[in-house]
Amino acid sequence: MDESILLHFANDGKPMKVLSFHRSEGVRFHQPKDASPLNLALGLQPLFPGRLDPVRLRHDWREKQFNLDVAVHDGGLLLSGYRGDREGLPFGPYDLTVEVESYRFQNGQQRILLQKGERKTVALVTESDLRRVQLLDNYDAATASLVNQSTVDGNPLAAWLASPVPREARKACLLNILTKLAAPPMPGARQPALTGLFASLHFADVDRVYAAADPALPPQLDRFVSRNGWAFEGRPKASIHQKVVTDALKRFPELRGKTLDDFVLSSYRQGGRNGLQIVVAAPKFAHPVVYTDLDIDLGNPLWDLEGAIIHLGELLDSGRTDHFSLHRKLNRGETQDFVFYRIVEA
Repeated sequence: MDESILLHFANDGKPMKVLSFHRSEGVRFHQPKDASPLNLALGLQPLFPGRLDPVRLRHDWREKQFNLDVAVHDGGLLLSGYRGDREGLPFGPYDLTVEVESYRFQNGQQRILLQKGERKTVALVTESDLRRVQLLDNYDAATASLVNQSTVDGNPLAAWLASPVPREARKACLLNILTKLAAPPMPGARQPALTGLFASLHFADVDRVYAAADPALPPQLDRFVSRNGWAFEGRPKASIHQKVVTDALKRFPELRGKTLDDFVLSSYRQGGRNGLQIVVAAPKFAHPVVYTDLDIDLGNPLWDLEGAIIHLGELLDSGRTDHFSLHRKLNRGETQDFVFYRIVEA
């Protein structure tokens, strides 16, 4: 009775205190700081599944469904019985899997024994990542202009990239997206790059960048679609893309009074592997720019999981965003002349 599991996190020998957790958004740590909450996936597999049946019956759950409460507690995340059910997490052995976007854990998969009436504390330690971004000082003219016009975390982008404060994964993501914008957008394209259609970048995370662009961007992408170099998806399915609008509404005073309904979201995907996804948020009113959510399709990112709901008996395969690995792929082929950094070991 009252069994629970308390997850604590550590990075480079320092505690990663959980500041907040929301099922629809993810988890936020006090250090290192990120631009937005990180997606979280949890798997808890009982070695004696039959112990879960009484809880399923009590809550009228179907098949193998099994839910838990997740709350911030003592700097970590506390897993306990659903809606305060004191017998909702039966004691016994479990295989635990924890994944957090852009991190790898030394012990992200482990077997634990939850004793009767116990609050089991599990310390999750990240693998040390010594990779660092070293700029090459080789921007083309359009990219240099875009960098000079951009501000991230309240700092000029050039200074932000040179600072040791932002996580290196965020820098790598932004620079990889600059590479994709500077490289030819599709074979035989008359326009050599998309960079010139972007006015500024104003947000950078481990998996995406937000930017303001010329309203001529969507017609240009439509032309690429007509030539079978890109695909038009219409309104994006993943709700995370709406954040490009909610971020802009908070960030730019000229949008005061506007709402999400004042924008039309359209998703475009570049053909081929490691292609750009550009979600355009076009204002329904007269406005000098459109707002864009830029990311590179690396596979099955965590943000495709709706709500980070925790299931017992089901391991959530989240995939990982690793822009350092993507850097190696971009450093060959038609994109290699537009790579703006090298990876060094700290």
